[in-house]
Amino acid sequence: MTSRPNNFPKRERLCSLYLIDRLFEPGMGSKSFSSFPLRIVYRTVSATEHAATTAILISVPKKQFKHAVDRNRVKRQIREAYRTGKELLHTPEGTALNIAFIWLDSKHYPSHIVTGKVHNLLQRISESCAKS
Repeated sequence: MTSRPNNFPKRERLCSLYLIDRLFEPGMGSKSFSSFPLRIVYRTVSATEHAATTAILISVPKKQFKHAVDRNRVKRQIREAYRTGKELLHTPEGTALNIAFIWLDSKHYPSHIVTGKVHNLLQRISESCAKS
């Protein structure tokens, strides 16, 4: 089976509670960037055989959008923007990334703006990883 470059398989989703806790735990080496209306928190980890090179988590707070349909729309936009722009991420060999996208605003944005913000944040992560 051949892999398509713009897919978003289950292994690229951050589901482990342990890894999520480590991502947000103070003093664990997590870094963050903001590009309003998004904030991104990421952490580099050593790659294992079972881990994908990048795993992401998308969070849209209920405090910002009361209706689930609105939260799901924003998550869908972020997921699509990541799926099309994940080739911008370049990590050193033997390392993996855990990334959390957090929505900060209480209004919707057009998809092209969300895509631009996500791509900007992914480039900033790549630059940061290249310096390290």
